[in-house]
Amino acid sequence: MAARTASSNNEEGSLSLTAEEREALGGLDSSLFGFMSLHENGARTKTLLGKAVRWYESLILKAEGKVEPDFFCQLGHFILLLEDYAKALSAYQRYYSLQADCWKNAAFLYGLGLVYFYYNAFHWATKAFQDVLYIDPSFCRAKEVHLRLGLMFKVNTDYESSLKHFQLALIDCNPCTLSTAEIQFHIAHVYETQ
Repeated sequence: MAARTASSNNEEGSLSLTAEEREALGGLDSSLFGFMSLHENGARTKTLLGKAVRWYESLILKAEGKVEPDFFCQLGHFILLLEDYAKALSAYQRYYSLQADCWKNAAFLYGLGLVYFYYNAFHWATKAFQDVLYIDPSFCRAKEVHLRLGLMFKVNTDYESSLKHFQLALIDCNPCTLSTAEIQFHIAHVYETQ
């Protein structure tokens, strides 16, 4: 019995986050998706994200349904950064069901759009990405949003909208997961397909 108690105390202790870890996690959200390396030199960040996910999950279990909606949003961001799309979608959906004005949260909409994009749910991804641009036209990943909208419109044969978004991505000077040459290739491909 004492061994079980000691074991559970050790588990709770290992599930706590230090002030330094909380500070490191403070700036992490869905906008870092695709821009953080969790392989090779990012192993420390990956370990920290895994620990944060376990910590958030344990807090949610202990709270027995009385959890701030932001917990689910942040949990969704961490899980998305770990590329576990099914769990990220679940956390984002919980946030969506609990937070009445979730549509005002650009990082949430961007993360949700990325998850829908991954699952090829282009109708829902398009809606989420367009909402990001509507509520925050200067969103830090607007170039990435335009790129993904261009790709989805191209797949759905809406070539005019596709070109518009690829061209907006091309003139945006912010970082993106594709190079300028790759975006130009997609523009040329749209013209060829037309």
